[in-house]
Amino acid sequence: MSSAQSADEPAAMAGTTLPRADGIALPIGIDRDVSTPLPDQLVAEIRRLIAAGAIRPGEPVPASRRLAAHLQVSRGTIETAYAQLVVEGFLITVERSATRVNPDLPSTPRTRNPGMRPPQAPRRRLRSFVDLRPGFGGDNPLREPAFRRAWRDSLDIDPGPIDPLGQPQSRWAIADHLRLTRGMSVDPDDIILTSGSRDGLRLLLAAGVEGAIGVENPGFPGLRQAMSDRELIPIDTTHLPDVISDRLGAVVVTPNHQFPHGTTMPIDRRVKLLEWAQTEGVVVIEDDYDSEARYARTVVPTLYDLAVSTNAPAQVVHIGTFSTLLTSAVSTGYIIAHGDLGQRLGTMRTALGPAFSPVMQTAIASYLNSGGLRRRISRGRRRLRAAEAVVADAGEIPGLAHEGRTLVIETTESTAARLRADLADRGILVASLAAGWSADSDVRHGIVIAHSNVEAAVLHEALETVQSLLGKTDRR
Repeated sequence: MSSAQSADEPAAMAGTTLPRADGIALPIGIDRDVSTPLPDQLVAEIRRLIAAGAIRPGEPVPASRRLAAHLQVSRGTIETAYAQLVVEGFLITVERSATRVNPDLPSTPRTRNPGMRPPQAPRRRLRSFVDLRPGFGGDNPLREPAFRRAWRDSLDIDPGPIDPLGQPQSRWAIADHLRLTRGMSVDPDDIILTSGSRDGLRLLLAAGVEGAIGVENPGFPGLRQAMSDRELIPIDTTHLPDVISDRLGAVVVTPNHQFPHGTTMPIDRRVKLLEWAQTEGVVVIEDDYDSEARYARTVVPTLYDLAVSTNAPAQVVHIGTFSTLLTSAVSTGYIIAHGDLGQRLGTMRTALGPAFSPVMQTAIASYLNSGGLRRRISRGRRRLRAAEAVVADAGEIPGLAHEGRTLVIETTESTAARLRADLADRGILVASLAAGWSADSDVRHGIVIAHSNVEAAVLHEALETVQSLLGKTDRR
């Protein structure tokens, strides 16, 4: 028996946990049935924990009194072990401070893993860039009084039994929102909540939409990325061929914001698309991206509503998202589908569980019912009108095409790459025009700017920077 071990210590203890100073327990094993003295066992165990990264350089080890009580050994046993580790350089002692792991020890692979460390970020990070990419930017709803009030209120409301398809009050609120803003008549039972358009698309593909997927060419690159495991067939919705492929199972379109200009698909093309889909026997997946971002009051019927109201036989699934209006930090969306496909979607959603927290669902419902989102849409329309005026007064911008709700500046491939990089260096983010084309098609190069993402004064400065950089590029 070690001289530092008291005679009344228990005979054996196979293992226990080491109570950290921060209250987190770590595994430590001691064995009283072996001849190795307890201080030596503790030295070996603490060395092991340090080497494994469980206790990191600079972190405190438990106080000797606390650890002795936890392991049911004498305090002298702990002090002897700590003293040995100090001599070896594993621990350091500072007067009137906790004993700590030597901060000069090299980091282990585990401690070098950035995933093991929580990000050190201020609670409210100052915005250091201007995001003019479609689908990004806009003012932050997390600071909007109406949204914050809806969130606080949701904490005091019992959401009731968890419905994996979405809480009933949320689905009713979405149906009413679509009625008021889009003129759609939707049965709340046909709504399934998702964490955004990509989640909705993945759910749809997993629920039984088989075969290759037709994608608009050009079209939004983010949608293609969400379907990277499927065969994708580029299509041109302006000239739909009689037969594309017998492997085609569905086609994904964004009729309310056609890439890259943000134009709206006219009603005659929508009708032709539905007729073509019925003839080809494919499902039409309608991504309603950016549908509210227009200041014109005329609203073209959605493909889903058009199919329902005209009793069109084509199967249409409507995918909506609030991420554009509420930023991607609030990843919320929905799918609208009925019939057999709707039931399969419901079965898949039930198996996977709710797409996001019922508390957030309650907050979204409260925000919708209070008219907060409609007021936010109105502010966005005013910002878009102001942005249109800034563009009109901006003067000549080489290569600019302004046909819809985004600005497209066409350039050469090398100029586009340099322009995006130079703008990023100045804190301005824009999208790539070429990213919207499939690899085997005639790609056009340039940048895409969602000019209504920011206030007029910020947009004015950003466009001046674009003009200046284009002038420098032309002289290279």
